[in-house]
Amino acid sequence: MDGMQLKLSSLAKPGRWPEAGRVMGRGLDVAHALGAPAGHRPALHAGRNLLVALLTLVSFALPARAQIPSEWQAAAQVVIGEFERDAPHLASRPWGSELRQGWSLARAWRQHNNGNTEIILAEYLTFTALCRAPGCAGNTIEGQPYVAMAQRVKALIAEQGGSYALAGNAHAWLAGLADPTGAAQKNAALWNKDLNVAAADFATGNLYALAWLLARARPTPAEQAATFARFALLVQGRAWLGTRCVDISKIATVLDAPPKVESCS
Repeated sequence: MDGMQLKLSSLAKPGRWPEAGRVMGRGLDVAHALGAPAGHRPALHAGRNLLVALLTLVSFALPARAQIPSEWQAAAQVVIGEFERDAPHLASRPWGSELRQGWSLARAWRQHNNGNTEIILAEYLTFTALCRAPGCAGNTIEGQPYVAMAQRVKALIAEQGGSYALAGNAHAWLAGLADPTGAAQKNAALWNKDLNVAAADFATGNLYALAWLLARARPTPAEQAATFARFALLVQGRAWLGTRCVDISKIATVLDAPPKVESCS
């Protein structure tokens, strides 16, 4: 499978647990196929009906269960590790259930907002990062139920006049922050070149609004800029994190290959 490409905004194609075969309504007339006399066909039909019922029960007992792509888990650890480079107290913590919690929260978020659970990589990275720090017990986002946060995101997008307007306004806000590293201004200029990246897709538009909400809640301009940079990176693929330019656009593009964070300028 080497060479198969996956974009940050591509749909998840998780593996499935085995399922029992589904029984078609028309079915096969087993009695006729076996050449049974007409008088014996009802008994054989009854046996066939029992088999159908048993197979149906097995089918319900073995529902399809989505699995986290291993490439995504590895990518999450590498990207979040990049965030933690400047925070040794976080980087030294062992990984626990964050990878599974992030998957669960991302699917719950997607189900609430879009009516399905086919999440994109950016959603998985975002919610795994949130589960890593500060934690997401009970499917919460920084202490708030995810449904309540989703409602705030929806309200913010409407208030801003849509996802495109929100992205442009978020970039203007970012450019005006007093960031001693200069990353805020560089990111605003970089991302404002193409608003489609953040706004053209329903899922990324929601993530961008969430990133802005989280960033605006930080106490200082520097923390606001850093928070928005981290979460916007997961949508944009490239960002300045302090004095270094980080490119994760190919973080999970080649299956069965180790993920790699690249530098940019």
